[in-house]
Order: sequence, then C-alpha cells, then structure tokens
Amino acid sequence: MSQLPIQALFEPLQQALSTHRQIILEAPTGAGKSTALPLAMLSWPSINGKILMLEPRRVAARSVAHFIAQSLGEKVGDSVGYRVRGDTKVSRHTRLEIVTEGILTRMIQQDPELNGIDVIIFDEIHERHLPTDLGLALTLEVQDSLRDDLTLIAMSATLAGLPLQQLMPEATLLVSEGRSFDVEQVYRPVTRQQPWLEHMANVIAESVKTDSPHVPQQYQMGSILAFLPGKGEINKLQRLLSQKVDTQVFLLCPLYGDLTPAEQDNAIAGAPKGKRKIVLATNVAESSLTIDGITIVVDSGYKREASFNPRTGVSRLSLKRISQASAIQRAGRAGRLAPGCCVRLWAQEEQSRLSKAEAPEISVSELTTMALECAYWGESNIENLPLLTAPPAIHQQKAWQLLTQLELVDANHKISPHGKAAYELGCHPRLAHMLLQSTVLAKTQKQPELVSLACLLAAVLEARGLPKKGVDISQYLSLATQGLMAAQVNKWQASLSVSSDIKQLARDAASRDISTLLALAYPDRIAQARGKQGFRLSNGTGVTIDIEDNMSTHEWLVVADFQESQGRNAGRVYLAAAINPEHLKHDLGLLISEHKVCEWDEAKGRFFAEKQQKIGELIVSRSLESNVDSDLIVQALINHIQSKGLSILNLDERFYQLQCRVKLAQLYAPEYDWPSLESADLLATLSEWLAPYLVDVNSIAKLQKLDILSQVKNLLTWSQQQTLNELLPTHWKMATGTSAPIHYQIDEASDKGCEDIDQASDEVLASHSVRGRALLRVRLQEALGLSQSPLLLHGKLVVTMELLSPAQRPIALTADLASFWQGPYVEVKKEMRGRYPRHLWPDDPANTTATKFTKKKTPGLK
Repeated sequence: MSQLPIQALFEPLQQALSTHRQIILEAPTGAGKSTALPLAMLSWPSINGKILMLEPRRVAARSVAHFIAQSLGEKVGDSVGYRVRGDTKVSRHTRLEIVTEGILTRMIQQDPELNGIDVIIFDEIHERHLPTDLGLALTLEVQDSLRDDLTLIAMSATLAGLPLQQLMPEATLLVSEGRSFDVEQVYRPVTRQQPWLEHMANVIAESVKTDSPHVPQQYQMGSILAFLPGKGEINKLQRLLSQKVDTQVFLLCPLYGDLTPAEQDNAIAGAPKGKRKIVLATNVAESSLTIDGITIVVDSGYKREASFNPRTGVSRLSLKRISQASAIQRAGRAGRLAPGCCVRLWAQEEQSRLSKAEAPEISVSELTTMALECAYWGESNIENLPLLTAPPAIHQQKAWQLLTQLELVDANHKISPHGKAAYELGCHPRLAHMLLQSTVLAKTQKQPELVSLACLLAAVLEARGLPKKGVDISQYLSLATQGLMAAQVNKWQASLSVSSDIKQLARDAASRDISTLLALAYPDRIAQARGKQGFRLSNGTGVTIDIEDNMSTHEWLVVADFQESQGRNAGRVYLAAAINPEHLKHDLGLLISEHKVCEWDEAKGRFFAEKQQKIGELIVSRSLESNVDSDLIVQALINHIQSKGLSILNLDERFYQLQCRVKLAQLYAPEYDWPSLESADLLATLSEWLAPYLVDVNSIAKLQKLDILSQVKNLLTWSQQQTLNELLPTHWKMATGTSAPIHYQIDEASDKGCEDIDQASDEVLASHSVRGRALLRVRLQEALGLSQSPLLLHGKLVVTMELLSPAQRPIALTADLASFWQGPYVEVKKEMRGRYPRHLWPDDPANTTATKFTKKKTPGLK
C-alpha cells in the first residue's frame, strides 16, 4: 500500500488537521483513500480518539474492515472493527470503526456529543445515498453547536456536480491522483431482435474465449465482473451462463446486498488456482470494493431505480440507464490491479447521451424515516438541516402526514413520546408504530402473544430477498424464527418486555390477528376487491394480485407490501393478509369514519342521501337517509357540476365572451388584479361563488334556471366591471349609431410565458397582440370614414374588422383598415358595385361619410 497515490497526501493532510476541522478530499478510484488512508491515520499522533469511517454499503464496510485488519496482522474487532445492520464486530480496543449510513445517524442521535470520537470520514460521498446526506447534515450540526474539536473528512471519487464546497465553505480541499491502469473500451450494443439478457450472456461467453474477436487475449487470464440492475437479472443470467460456459473452469458468483456475508466474501475473493470467476453484481461493486483478479468488465448499462410516488405512497421500480459517472466507475473496476477491458452493451454514440451523474436519493426517495429522524433531533422541517440537496416539498408533506396519522409527531411536527419510543426500536416508523400498539392491543384483548406476533411480522417486512411463497404473509412467519431474523425478533421482544415461543406462534398465528396488527402499520392500505385480480386501497390506489394466488379471492385485505413497476397501471401486491368481512367493523373500528353524503341519481333524476361507513376512500357499508339536509344537497349539486363541467349550467355565448375578455385583460392590463374566470378555477371554487345561490335549488331544472352570468360577473368588483367595459367593450358604437358586436378570441397556444407579463413594458405588451383577437362584424358602408381599425386596451389591441356585404355576408377581413382602403378595397368595389348597385361604393372610402342606407335614402346622394 506504500505505492498508492494517497500516500502523497499524508503530510498535507496532517498539516490540514492542525488548522481545519473540515476537509474535502477528492481521490479517484484506486488512490487508496478507503484503505491506506484510515490505516495510516491510526498511527498519527494528532488523532487520539476513535475514527469513524462511513461506507455506503454493508459489503464494502465489512470488506474494508477485513482488509485493514489483515494489513495490521490483527483480527477484525481488535484495532479495526465494523458495525452494519445485524452484524457488529468491535471491542473496547477498537479505534477505527467502519460503519454503514444508518448506523452513523443512530450513533449521533444517541450521543450527540460523540464522546471519544475525534474524526468522522464520509467515504464515497458522491454516491449521494439518503442516509449519507442525513448523516453529514447531523455531523455538521454537532460540529457547529457541540463539538468544535470534531474533524470531518468528506471523501469523493469526484467533486463534479457535488456542492460540498458550498455546504462547507471553510473546508480545505485536497486532491489526490488516482491509480488505475488503462481500460480498453469495447461497445457491443444489443440488437433490436434480441432480449438484452440473452445478448449479455452471449457476450460474456464469447469474452472468455481465447479467440474472442472483441476482447484481446492479454485480458483472458483474469476474472470477469458483470454489472446488472438487480437480483432477478443476476439469477436469470446465472442460469443462462451455466449452459454457455464450462462451469468446471468458470465459477459463477452472484454479488448483491441480500446475500449472506459468507456468500459476499466468496464473490469478492480471488479465484482458486486454475479457475476463473464470473462475478455477477449489482452496483454494490461500483466503488470501495476491489474484487481480486478482475480484468474484464461487462456492463449492461442498466440500474434499477426506486422513485417515490407521493400519490400512492410507494416507490416505483424502474429499469433505467446508468449515468456517465457510473459507467466510468464500472469500467474502472477492470483496471484496478492491471490493464483491463470493459465491454459496454450500448452503442458508442449513446455514451455521450447518458446523464452526467445519478440523481441524489433525497430527490427521489420516501422521506418518512428521515422526517422521524429530524423530529427526534428536534427539527420540524427537513430543509432546515444543512443538506447538499433540498428534498421535494411533496415528499416532505407526505412523510409528515403519515407520521402525524400514526401519532408519532404532532401537528407542528414535534415528536411525541410515542414517536420517541418508535424511533428507539430502530425500524421503519410504520413497523415501530405496529410494535408499540401491539402492546396496547395485547392488554385490551388479553392476548400477550400479539406482541411477539407483531415482532415476527416486522421481521418479515424488514427482510430482503424472501423466497417466493405467495402473497399470504403468514407463509413467511416461520422464516422469522431462524438466523438473523430471529435475532432481530428476540431483540424487539426484549425491548417490549415480552417473551414467547416464536416457532409455535408462527405455526398457530390466526389470520384475524395478523390482519389487525398489519392494519396498525398500514391504515392507508386496507384493500377492497374490484374485479377478478384488482383491489382498491383505502388511499385510492389500485393494486393487483395474480389470479392463481389464493389471496386474490378475498373481498378485503390489508396490504403490507406492494410495488409499482414501469409499464404497469396498478401496483403488484407481494405481501398481504385477509380480513374477514364479519370482523371488519369490530377489529378495525378505529379506522372507520362516518359520513353523510348526498348525490344525484342520473337514472331516477333525483337526489338521494345516505350514511356511509368508510375506511379512507373505501365504503364499508351504507344506509339511505330519509331526510336530505339542504347543505348536503348544495354539496351534491357542486359535486355534480364538478363532475359534469360548467356546460350543464345555463351558459350562453355572453359567458364565454366574458371569460375571453377577462383573460385578455389579465394579459394586457394586469395592474387591475383581475380574478381568474377560467373554467377549471370556477369549478374548483364553486363552493365559494355559487353555493350561496344553491340553497333553494333541489333539482337540475332549477339549477339550469340560475342566472350564472350574473353570479360570475359578481366575481369582479364594480370598478373592475366598469374598467373591463371601457378596455374591452362588448360592442363598438359606429358613426351610423349602430352598436356593432365585438367577438373576442383567445389563442391558447400563445399563453405560454404569460406569467411575467406584469413586469413587461408597453412595447413588449404590444408585441403580444397575437395572444388574442377582437373581431368587429359590420357592413362595409358603416365603416366608411374610418381611417384605421379601432384600438382597444389603450391602443395595445387592434380590432380585426370583418366587413360585410349589404346581405350581411363576409367580403373582407382586415386588422389594417387604412391599407385595406388603399388596396384590396378596389377589387371588392368592382365586384360588389355590380352585385349591389343601390348601395354606396365610393372611390375614397376613408373620406366618405358612413351610412346604413341605400344611395337613394342616403342624404346628399342622388
């Protein structure tokens, strides 16, 4: 390790430690920042206390700890140890702890002063995992308020697109060279006719041949690392490759987060003598891991990304292209120890079209756990933390709503005693709420075993990589009585002061008890059947269950796990429990609310009222009400109008013209603060402007007799109505005394960019005349004497003249009357004079007095 490039930074880093408490270190792949640096820091006299180093992934944390301990000639748990979820190896002698993200935030929450810790290192911070961003924010707050002697080192393979220096402006920056060998790039795009996994299997099988036309022979002595989006693709590719390569020579080794530590170690270790490995990995192998002997990387170019959908409250899994930064990281795995080759399964020209970097998790993830972390920390707004990226407002809103519903925080986002107890259980807030509430349920129902059953359910729901046993969650309870899951169950039992024979409990658990407990955690996921496969959740979301699964036959369920996937209209249920309809009101009574509603019956042509028992948006039962309250009728009318649209009201062209006039006034005279009369806005505010006039309306016939135009006009003040008539009149008084109607039109496509129009100058406003049109229809003889087209909106809108024949038929359309008189009028006059000889067709129309009579009746003409 003495040859690693990071060595060159040891002296400047030690100097920086004496003058700075925040250090940003940029060190590309292969520099040795994850191994040689923390190893060296153990011997630096300026560091007396512990060093914590955060690694984003468990497999990397364990691997780095083992490597450094081995370099010291020690066992893991002596000077160097690690803490990951469900596995800890530290002792009182441990000075360097490699921890995963969630572990760090809990350490800070439990001991904000971080006693005994001198340095915290954030490794691979460019990966932008949600717990890393939170851990960095909490560490900065600790450093600012409690521990000004605490040193923070943020390490990244690249600072491109990473606003670390904006977040830590006083930090010193150190840059290391990387150490990597040349990696030859080969592009093998998938043909349209072939599934990409089959293509990948063929490419790998071809790449390991000594006579491969694409991978040079000098790379054929090492092992192969293949990057895939997930466990499912890894398993499929493993099956395909087992038929295409000699498994006596090539060991097929999967590598993903759900594997046991022993299986992960097997994938990372070098190949036995005389054999080569084909490691099939997710992006856990992108950074912080050196897999021995890799000389060829085959990159699918895909990742599986989970994006939180605030409408449904779950994350949607999508197969997406990786970024350019990720592609570079993956390719670099082939050049860690010697020159290598990277085969990319996309076209070379597509490389530049990939996004520059991955989106940070805080921008796409569910924030419920993060919000509870904030509340426990004493912060009621996530954005108040010193974060690299602010989270989406809607994601925050949904997180706080759920925590409030579960009574983990109050209306002001202040954590409750119940919330504190839930946080300390160390699981997702939903599950923690279920565990705590199970103790209350156990006492009221005198069933102490309910608490242990809740522990089993929580362990199943937290587990990763469960075997497929169908949707019924009871089929998985036995798994929670073994291994790491059982250890977690025992830990929760101890925290809740209960003890049961969990194996017996897993065999005998009643469906009624399971569904009741799950409903505590997922009150928004009570599901009612609709159709053969479909269910509707109480939050309004649609989900499906395979028709072959027994759970699809039930009328009511509580859904514990479902996922939305790309290309599917409804989420797919993975874990659920059946609810007996007879027990629905009794067991889930706390979730049921009573509503009185009134609706319009289209078939019978009358209103009806009923009392509904509901869980969220689902109707459990309903009964007719004989007396219909007038307020309910008003609401029913509003609902009916909103569903059918404004067209069911007594509207005529005057209403639509009023909408156009106000829209034009908003565009060209915004200083008068016009209200919106857009149909969507009127529908959304019916209860404000129309409801007072619906009190005595009890039928659709009466509704259609209302003077809606007057009610809409009343949304404008008297002064606004007068101004509107002045700026955009409904008629134009001609010299003949005729009030010619003006018809207004809006060019909808031109509305884009209107939001800043109130800041524009008069010249700019004049350029927006294409946004609308005022059309004045009048006989040509009544327009005589006009030298130019009329102007509206203080000259900002030119009226378009539709000139009519004596028979009221259009003969010309112009917005420039002066030009019309001098040009096109000559041809119009020739044609019309012969057709209408009794009417006036003067040679000088601009200087002729207007008339609405024939020549014989026009004074001064013979």
